[in-house]
Amino acid sequence: MNDMSIVILVAIVLCGVVPWLLIPRRKSSTADVSSYHPNLMETLPTARHYAYFRQIRQALSAADSNYLMENASPQVAKQALQKRRAVARSFLKGLHEDFSNLTRLGRIIAALSPEVSRKQETERLMLAVKFQILYTLVLLRLSTGNLPLEQLEYLTGLVGRLATRLDAAMTEVNALSAGQIPGRIGV
Repeated sequence: MNDMSIVILVAIVLCGVVPWLLIPRRKSSTADVSSYHPNLMETLPTARHYAYFRQIRQALSAADSNYLMENASPQVAKQALQKRRAVARSFLKGLHEDFSNLTRLGRIIAALSPEVSRKQETERLMLAVKFQILYTLVLLRLSTGNLPLEQLEYLTGLVGRLATRLDAAMTEVNALSAGQIPGRIGV
């Protein structure tokens, strides 16, 4: 890749990320959280798609593609690979939905927390920027016909780790609400 294509790629990514960052968001507050459905745990946004990465990895694997090329007609193999790329794009969109749901849950947990540090808010912002950039790059690579399995795996791991962190934070919120432990929640 030459320097010009790298500059163009960075410009495209920035054009997608900067407007997303500049959109004003409503601040969460404890009053907002109390206005949720009485069964808050049942209505919380969750991550559902990232759990299917194992099947996506199998479908996009080189061994699977080689098997198709060897055992199917060229037209069928080409059509199957196109369908698999479409499935990968759908999975990627599902990962984006998972990440959005988890960040919304993170804001809810932060609203329930007695104290949220500036460092935690900065980490949350940096994670969102990192995810958005990687998401855009993987989507571009999928659009050009590549199958960026490693980057897709990294994004899936990022969503999985965020889900784990938020689950632990929710456990802390539950313990705080029961008066079991004093302190600050690490979202």
